[in-house]
Amino acid sequence: MIKKLILGLNMLFFSVLISNAQTLEEGIAQLENENYDAALKIFMKLNASNPKNSLYAYYMGEVHYATENYAGAKDSYSAGLAANPKSDECKIGLGKLALDANNMMEAKKNFESALKGNSKNHAIIAKVGAAHLYNRNPQATKALQYFTEARDLDPKVAKYWIYKGDAHYANNELGPAMTAYETAVEKNKSEPETYMKIAKIWNSSGKYDLAIEKLENVIKLNPNYALAYKELYESYIKSRKFDKVLPILEKYVSLTGSDVGAKVRLVKFLCFQAKDYERAIVEGKQLITSNPEEYTINRWLAWSYFETGKFAESYSSNQMLMNVASTDTLKKLYGSDYEYMAKAAFKLNRLDTAEWAYLKVIELDPSRELDITALMAKAFYDAKNYAKAESWYVKKNGFKALNNSELYFLGLSQYNSEAYSRADSSFTKLLEITPNYALGWLYRARCNYELDPGNVNFLAKPYYEKYVEIASLDTKAASTVKNLITANDYLAFYYVQKDDLVLAKMHYGKILELDPTNTTAIDNLNKLNKR
Repeated sequence: MIKKLILGLNMLFFSVLISNAQTLEEGIAQLENENYDAALKIFMKLNASNPKNSLYAYYMGEVHYATENYAGAKDSYSAGLAANPKSDECKIGLGKLALDANNMMEAKKNFESALKGNSKNHAIIAKVGAAHLYNRNPQATKALQYFTEARDLDPKVAKYWIYKGDAHYANNELGPAMTAYETAVEKNKSEPETYMKIAKIWNSSGKYDLAIEKLENVIKLNPNYALAYKELYESYIKSRKFDKVLPILEKYVSLTGSDVGAKVRLVKFLCFQAKDYERAIVEGKQLITSNPEEYTINRWLAWSYFETGKFAESYSSNQMLMNVASTDTLKKLYGSDYEYMAKAAFKLNRLDTAEWAYLKVIELDPSRELDITALMAKAFYDAKNYAKAESWYVKKNGFKALNNSELYFLGLSQYNSEAYSRADSSFTKLLEITPNYALGWLYRARCNYELDPGNVNFLAKPYYEKYVEIASLDTKAASTVKNLITANDYLAFYYVQKDDLVLAKMHYGKILELDPTNTTAIDNLNKLNKR
């Protein structure tokens, strides 16, 4: 969005508008401070009182242009030209729109018409330069020619030096840009815009402390200059001084009044940098209610709702964001949008949607495929969709060998899907890496128990023995005690079948050491003692 238009030079036209100058100045001040609603109201009021004065319609067009309402801008410029066919300003406005549309013939026609008879009118010449620079299709080199011509006609005007600096800056010519801005300071030391532009150069050079110092001085010079606060909070963010951002951003929002863009930035900061999710939700809900066209607010609401555990609201906000984007290809979605959709969908057990969303993340950023596959596998495991979990773990293993944790959850997924042979293979691989991992031996025992109905071959025996050997070293956890009782019971039964009563009694004895009240072990031990 073009947030800063070349407005100050228009004051050169105001000698014929003395009776309305103060009101017009107020409107321009609101426009320069990005308080677009207030500015538009002033210009509309002026235009209604004197529709023949095309300058008011021109400024209405400038407000519309700054807020990306290009159709509204064209209507206003055209209305001004209809009221006054000689309106050079409105011709320049239409020329700017023609540049946006890459209609160079139409742009040239409008600019030449505006310049006709104005070869010595530095203000009109500068305005044509501004139209070339401050648009959606900037032509900085061409703009610089006009700014230089205007400057040569009246070198005392600080604004022309600022515009020259802007053109150099747009061409990434930081040295000449700085020189132009410093000259502007010499021409007018009280113009805050110049210092702000110097700060932008320091920011672009990574010299954030110098930029911050300059901007803090601008605020001292003019405490109500909104754009200085905007640049300052961005400087704080770039220098990672997040604790200083919020009061500056709030001041900026207060100065821009009803400017929606400022409020959008506030919500984004509250969510993205400050992580004040509760306040982001409050501010975001108010803004999306009053300005439903600000669809990006749904992005920050989706994030904030998810981070505060409101998964249904997060899912709904993301749906609204994606619905808008699906009808307008100019509205961009990011991988993070799909990722938050996926995370919320998993929490709501909308597994198909979650999988679709994560696949979109991979589509947008193939470098994420490895970590997304691991994430998907674990998410499906947590959702108890074990077949899907297994397929994602297998896919991940195709990119990179599974780590210990992943092998464990792959084995669990297979075990819970009753794919006992595959599960046993996974736990075998796990134990090759971590041979003293007790749970690995426990699940090998369980897999082989299931693969040996009726204990025909007692396949689980060696694995239960290994589990008992390792797990018996630490029996603090209740789950360990329970599993050791199961393992010893299995082994005792095995030795009973083999008629080895000594070892059978030993394992029942181990059960009673773990649980002296275990009635099964007591009964079986009594029976063995009577034999």
